[in-house]
Amino acid sequence: MPNNYEERSALVMGRLFALHLTPDRLMKIGAFVVQYGLFETALERAVWTLTETDVRGIRPFTEKLKVEDVLNTFGAGNAKLSEKCNAVLQDASLAALDLSNYRNSLMHGYLIPSETSPFFLRNPGWNGEVRNKKSGDAYVGEPLLDLAIISACTLHEIAVHAADVFSDSKNEKRIGALESNVREARSCASELRYLRSLMNEEKF
Repeated sequence: MPNNYEERSALVMGRLFALHLTPDRLMKIGAFVVQYGLFETALERAVWTLTETDVRGIRPFTEKLKVEDVLNTFGAGNAKLSEKCNAVLQDASLAALDLSNYRNSLMHGYLIPSETSPFFLRNPGWNGEVRNKKSGDAYVGEPLLDLAIISACTLHEIAVHAADVFSDSKNEKRIGALESNVREARSCASELRYLRSLMNEEKF
C-alpha cells in the first residue's frame, strides 16, 4: 500500500490551522523565514567585504562569532565608505538585531494559540528555571508578518550591496538610497520585537 505523504502532510497542516495558524499565516511565516535566511547568507559575505578579509583557503572568522557580533561588525561599516553609507549600515544592523530576536522567538518559542494573533514565546521560565538567555516573543497575526517580510527583504538588499561595495562603486550609492527603507525596517523590527511591551503601555 503506497504511503500517501501528501495526505499525511495535509493532516499535520490541519492541526496547525486549528491552532489559528491559518494558511495565509503559514505562507507568510515561510516567506519570512526564507527571506531572513537569504539575508543571513548575504550578511556573512558583506562582513568579509567590510572588514576587507580574504577568506580564500582559511576558516572565516565569522564562523566563531555570535549573531550579535556579526551584526555589530556589519554595522561598523568601513572607514573608506561615506558617512551616509556607514550610517545606513549602522541602522540596518540595529534593525537586524531586533528582527533576529523576532526570528529566534518564532523558530524556538512555544506556540500560544489565539484566533486574533497567535504568538510564539521563547524562554518563558514557566517552571521556575533560571536561564542565561533572555525571553522573547513573536506575534504572527496580520499585518505583523508583512512587516517582518518587508524588513527582511530590505536587510537582504543592503547586505547584497555591501558584499560588493568595493567591487562596484555604484553599490555605495545604492546603500545610501535605501536610507528611508532601512529606517522603516528598523521601526518595524523594533515593533515586532517589543510588541508585548508596547501592548502593556496605555498609550499603545
